[in-house]
Amino acid sequence: MHYSHQQSSLFFVCIYRPPPSKKNGLKDTDFLNELPDLLEMYHTKKHLFVGDFNCHFDAQANSSVNRVKTFLKDYSLVQLINEPTHTDGHTLDWLVVREADNPTSSFSVRDIRQISDHSALFFNICIQKPKPAVRTVTSRNLKRMNVDKFREDVRVFAASTAADTPDTDLLMVFNTCLRQLMDSHAPLVTRQVTDRPSAPWMSEDIKDHKRLVRKWERLWRTSGLTVHRQIYRQQLDDIKALHTSAKQEYYTSRLAECKDTKALFSVTDELFAKKKATALPKLIPPSELPETFSNFFDQKISDIRKGLDSSKTQMSFAAFSGTPLTRFSPVSEKFVFELISKCAPKSCTLDPIPTSLMKTCLDFLVPVVTRILNLSLQSGSVPAQFKEAVITPLLKKPGLDTECLKNYRPISNLPFLTKLLEKCVLAQLQEHLLSNDLLDVHQSAYKKNHSTETALLYVTDKLLTSADNKEVSVLALLDLSAAFDTIDHDVLLKRLQFTFGIADKAFQWFVSYLSERFQRVQIGQKESSPVPLKHGVPQGSVLGPVLFTLYTQDLSDVISRHGCEHHKYADDTQIEDSAPPSDFPKVVKNTERCIESVKDWMIDNKLKLNDSKTEVMLSGSRHALNQIDCTSLTIGDTQIVSQTAVKDLGVYLDSALTMQKHISFVCKCAFFELRKISSVRSFLTLQATVQLVSSLILSRLDYCNSLLAGLPTEELDRLQRVQNSAARLILQKSKKDHVTPLLTTLHWLPMKYRIEYKLALLGYRCFEKSLPPYLSHSLSIYEPSRSLRSSSEKLLRIPKTRTKTFGERTFRYQIPTVWNSLPSSIRDSSSLSSFKTQLKTYLFRKAFA
Repeated sequence: MHYSHQQSSLFFVCIYRPPPSKKNGLKDTDFLNELPDLLEMYHTKKHLFVGDFNCHFDAQANSSVNRVKTFLKDYSLVQLINEPTHTDGHTLDWLVVREADNPTSSFSVRDIRQISDHSALFFNICIQKPKPAVRTVTSRNLKRMNVDKFREDVRVFAASTAADTPDTDLLMVFNTCLRQLMDSHAPLVTRQVTDRPSAPWMSEDIKDHKRLVRKWERLWRTSGLTVHRQIYRQQLDDIKALHTSAKQEYYTSRLAECKDTKALFSVTDELFAKKKATALPKLIPPSELPETFSNFFDQKISDIRKGLDSSKTQMSFAAFSGTPLTRFSPVSEKFVFELISKCAPKSCTLDPIPTSLMKTCLDFLVPVVTRILNLSLQSGSVPAQFKEAVITPLLKKPGLDTECLKNYRPISNLPFLTKLLEKCVLAQLQEHLLSNDLLDVHQSAYKKNHSTETALLYVTDKLLTSADNKEVSVLALLDLSAAFDTIDHDVLLKRLQFTFGIADKAFQWFVSYLSERFQRVQIGQKESSPVPLKHGVPQGSVLGPVLFTLYTQDLSDVISRHGCEHHKYADDTQIEDSAPPSDFPKVVKNTERCIESVKDWMIDNKLKLNDSKTEVMLSGSRHALNQIDCTSLTIGDTQIVSQTAVKDLGVYLDSALTMQKHISFVCKCAFFELRKISSVRSFLTLQATVQLVSSLILSRLDYCNSLLAGLPTEELDRLQRVQNSAARLILQKSKKDHVTPLLTTLHWLPMKYRIEYKLALLGYRCFEKSLPPYLSHSLSIYEPSRSLRSSSEKLLRIPKTRTKTFGERTFRYQIPTVWNSLPSSIRDSSSLSSFKTQLKTYLFRKAFA
């Protein structure tokens, strides 16, 4: 049954499933095979499943019921009835809705035994249109701005005023003159805006046709003639075609404007009418919000530092040996031009003009900007205008209490020129670190050829190898409180000087960069008073994250002294240790001592380990885990109970290493995105739909998919169903159409071969010596004991393993297995681009042979 009105549409799906028996010949497997097809049929629509499923939803140990629950999770569905609905005391009747758009406001189960042995389900459906919000905005109308006239005025400024300005006043004159030009060409205007569904594709032609439709409708209803009704219906078809054509043109042009993934996500939020309004406390007057947040953020860091400053441990720093970095070299106009061209068009309220507008005037402004940057680099001083940040409070997760200030994090935004200056410094700093081999091997953040996927490959390989050796592993994920905000400037500067060889003018630049910084909170047009930053590195900066990794580099030595495996990605630290079940209590004690040492080191370095948010997971085979009595770690006064699954760098790892929870999470998110795309599919061209699906769906399926190598086929089939649904959506095919021709048309590799593609790339990078050292050390080139033809075929050695479930899923087994199976002509490719092309062709033929 389909119910709809002007504002929304809802599908009621009423189901009766006969109980399996020998008489009717039905089996549980029939239901389990058909249910995913039914869910996929309606996953793009707002729906409600109700009926007698004759499936005991309350049976926790039933494998069929658990598979059904897995299917519901994949499609973001939830069963609302959790009490008995049958006289036997089981839950046989279901009320299943999607979590995100639950249309039921209330529901109940009522006993009607005089009529049936099933209870009756009563529920209310609430479908209503929210009232539009009215808000006050202050903005510049850049669309009506005469860009050519603005460019001419900028040229005059750059040629005269900037050239005659002394170095000490150049930045102030630069900002002042550009602001004056902006006020002249596009002054700030304050107006009230009502948030209504926008129709940017609406044209005068469509409006004229709508008037004509209403005219013929009135004429038909007055005359009642069939001919007038036919003309009216024809006009309706014409206006529908015009709407579709206009929307297609609009969506296609908007997507074509996207230069990067971030811009694409921003456009898709606009297309899907996703609200971006920041959730803010309602009990605090809007005029007091900025000052309230500013005081809270400042007090939070002060309280943390107050507890850390009691430690007066004498600090020691590793001695630097190598060529020190004494000064920063000036940058060329060509380098600055290319740097600005590659930057995202993101602006800050402190910028004199929007970044997008600056890019249109690059040919005039680059000499002035280059001069400003070189003045700072050569003088070893950062201008005061570059040391102020604007803070925006952002709710940490949707659904958190908006009245609790602890649920917000400060997001800082810096002037565009500040980020340019930091990028110039970062390029020279990284060159210095690489040439002196100063980077931490166990840190994967902000390093070339390193990623979250390579870090997770290392972590999961250790867990799988231990499980293959009949060992149990303990994995601890450490959580820091306000990690970037509590860094001690004196400790950071000493570490840069003594450990990393930053000296003279370069060291003076960092001293200036960290001193006398300020921030203020801005919400709408209201802002707080500036607050000095006595600690920490700017979170919205380019240099801040890299400085944090250098600040915490000595942490690796602390962990290594306890013999634990570990890895870091920015402020995320994973510690792993393993042993046979009989020796596992020793591992627990050693891990506890290791974390205690980490905690002591952090206190000495003014960082706070958040004991309550640190997660622990025990992993291994089910047989080995059943032999373990200890299921928790004690850190200080906090006892941390091990979890059955933890989220590490966006991937769910479970104790049995099955990856089932991660696959469920990916399916749930992917189907949610598919539903959004399907709502505008009729207005999208084929190319625009492919672009959307590739960015929103395939990117999720491909993220860290190398961790799924070696999993059972039934688990990969769940991801394959997502890909199949995406292909049908793009090509507008029904569920009955065979999917193989669709994948062939789109030139998509099935999930199994997408994983092989990723593994083969890692194998190629092994021979190119571009793999992170912590991965390449586990792979070895095959070298036979005597001269064979295979000696020159670029093969990798396949290690021996004990089990298929664990050992054959490690990257050290999977990568050589996939690599060695490739034809020698592909393995001998002269370049990465050539290798990718040949590999894709080979796997495509293999998949669809």
